[in-house]
Parts: sequence; C-alpha cells; structure tokens
Amino acid sequence: MTKHIILIGFKCVGKSVIGRELARQLECRFIDLDEEIEKSYFRKNDKNLTCRQIMLSEGQDAFRKLEHEVLVKVLKLPVFGVISLGGGAVMYKPSRELIVTHTVIEVTAPKNIVFERIMVRGRPAFFSPDEHPLDSFNRIWQERAPVYSQLTKYKINNSGSLQQAVDEIKSIINQLI
Repeated sequence: MTKHIILIGFKCVGKSVIGRELARQLECRFIDLDEEIEKSYFRKNDKNLTCRQIMLSEGQDAFRKLEHEVLVKVLKLPVFGVISLGGGAVMYKPSRELIVTHTVIEVTAPKNIVFERIMVRGRPAFFSPDEHPLDSFNRIWQERAPVYSQLTKYKINNSGSLQQAVDEIKSIINQLI
C-alpha cells in the first residue's frame, strides 16, 4: 500500500488514539500532525509551544499555513503510514486537495461526549471568545460536518472500544486492497 491512511474528524473524537493503535497493529508509522506542527514550530522559532498556543500567538490563518506546510512534508514520506489530522486541518482548501488522493477515514463520536472531552482542557483556541463555548462548538461542528463528509465515504463511530474502532478501519482497508 503506497497511500497513507488519513484520519479526519472533530477534535477529541479519538483520531490519535485510534491511529496509534492501528499503526501498531499494521506495523507501520504513525504520525500525529499536531505533534509534527509543534516540532516544526520549535525548529523555526526555538519556542516550544502547543498547537493551541501557536494558534493563539500567531492567529488561525498563520496556523493553517504552518499546518499545511507540515502536511505537505508528511505526505511526501515514502513509507506508508497512518496520519491523524487536527480537527480543522480540512478547513484549509489546499490541505483538502492534498489528502483526497489517500485513504481518508472520518472518525466520529457522540457530539455531547466530544464537547465534554474538549472542555476538560478548557476553552480551545478555535472557539470564538465572543460566544458561549457550547454555541461556538455547535457552530463549528455544523461548519465542519459537511466538509468531513465530502472528503470520504468511510466513517467510523468511536463510541465502542478502541479495538472495535481499529477493526472497523482494518475492514475498510481490506476492502480497498
């Protein structure tokens, strides 16, 4: 398999956890794009910031451009891997255009659980400071849902066990081979 498996979906649906385990079972490389963004930012700026901190200090547009640069590099890796994208990565059109040639799978989870998981860490940088967090969440969920759906016909619901989610993705992959 030469195409990467790319996991997309809203923040906190479980893309990284599932991707890490899937890669382990497939014996391939796992790449968390957010981790790669943080490493790239550190190399360029000699500052160790999280994606949230980068977005707050640089702004969303600059963050999306950095995210895209890192995605370009990751997708050029010659070895097949599982890649987990940040929830908003697909909102940048050039990034969408890059991933469609790979196997893109949307990971979902119940909306109320996703909101709870997000808020445990505090208000995320991509929520509007002018809106109630739940209003921001609902608005962004509505904006992103059709974009996720346009990018793939493969969707798994992460409301069961980790192994169940991994098995669903492995089943999709087997259908493609």
